[in-house]
Amino acid sequence: MNTMKKAVVFILILSLAGLGAIQYRFLLIGLKYAKARFDLQMGQAMQAARQDLYQENQLTVLLATIVKEESGKFPIGLDTLRDAGRNFFADFLKDRMLSKGVNVDFDFALTDIQGKVVYLKSEHFEVNSDFMDYRAPLSGYIAAQCQCTPYLQVKTHNLVNYLLGQLNGLLLLFLVFFGLVAFCFLWLLYLLRQQTRLDEVKNDFINNLTHELNTPVFTIGMTAKMLQDNCTSERDFKLLEIIREENELLKKHIDKVLELASMESGQRLMEKQWMDVHPVLEGLANSFKVQVEQQKGQFRFLPTAEAHSAMIDPGHLSNAVHNLLDNALKFSASPAEIELRTYNQKGNLCIAVKDNGRGISSEHRKKAFRKFYRVPNGNLHETRGFGLGLSYVRQVARMHNGQARVESSVGKGSTFTIVLPTQA
Repeated sequence: MNTMKKAVVFILILSLAGLGAIQYRFLLIGLKYAKARFDLQMGQAMQAARQDLYQENQLTVLLATIVKEESGKFPIGLDTLRDAGRNFFADFLKDRMLSKGVNVDFDFALTDIQGKVVYLKSEHFEVNSDFMDYRAPLSGYIAAQCQCTPYLQVKTHNLVNYLLGQLNGLLLLFLVFFGLVAFCFLWLLYLLRQQTRLDEVKNDFINNLTHELNTPVFTIGMTAKMLQDNCTSERDFKLLEIIREENELLKKHIDKVLELASMESGQRLMEKQWMDVHPVLEGLANSFKVQVEQQKGQFRFLPTAEAHSAMIDPGHLSNAVHNLLDNALKFSASPAEIELRTYNQKGNLCIAVKDNGRGISSEHRKKAFRKFYRVPNGNLHETRGFGLGLSYVRQVARMHNGQARVESSVGKGSTFTIVLPTQA
């Protein structure tokens, strides 16, 4: 998996973790809101209970008797009173809580102000438990009868589950959507791994194929040369020269495919060095000028950049610029007018190749550097090639921490530029 794919996977993991953190934060906010709403409802339920217990009625008489008996006064039928009071009081509290929208398991107790003396409690009430505690003093009839201030204490159970249920399924939606995102991420990761394996298989196939092709190409070249050396017929000599030229062209295509595959797989490393770019370009310009002038065209080399040193691999950079010059000659109008120029822009060294061809429309400019892509207009169909030259140029530019770009419009020619950083 190359660096770009690793970066994409890292960003996806980071995004997924961020999404989970945000959703978890929203869930906590929802729980806090539900808790605040629950506290308000419980406060209202406790207040309703206090108001109903203020006056003398059947329940308050029963509770007052229990409180007085627990205080040591009138010890008669204490267990019977407690059983009746526990059941009666539990139904009373549940009814008041339901009237305020609270439907949660709870335990209760009537205690003194410190909570140490328990007058009445439900079966599972624990004084020192960790359950949520709501307390309220009881005044009125009960307090007057026992000459004390008993406290009503309610402890709720499973409050977190209850609050989650009050979020109207938000937790379930969060889990569902987060699960879908996680599944899509894992599926994308699987596809990336599959693509990486396919790329490796493709590159291995290309490497093996090009190596297998190089052997007969070399044999054909050597055989044609030997036949030429012993050839006495001018006609046969010209035919053998055509064979050698076409064989050399085939060799260049094979080498280009092998070079690009090696770069993409990371097998071919850049051998960069800090050097002056102009001498490298000057050598190309001198040899290319002869080709252009043989075709009655014009070629200009304008090394105008003031800062023209960079960290480069001279071999790769020379091949990339040669591809641009070769394309310019192929696609220029007749007679060809080609310009190789260097200049500085925003601290970078720019190497530009300009031609006077038919140009490229905006629709196809975006795809010009794609592998195997050939612009389907103009004289491109009349020109041989695999659509690998510009892809190689872009790959070389990127491996120099630069970029490749094109400026073109139909009828006005094209300018292809390699941008290189001038900082070591």
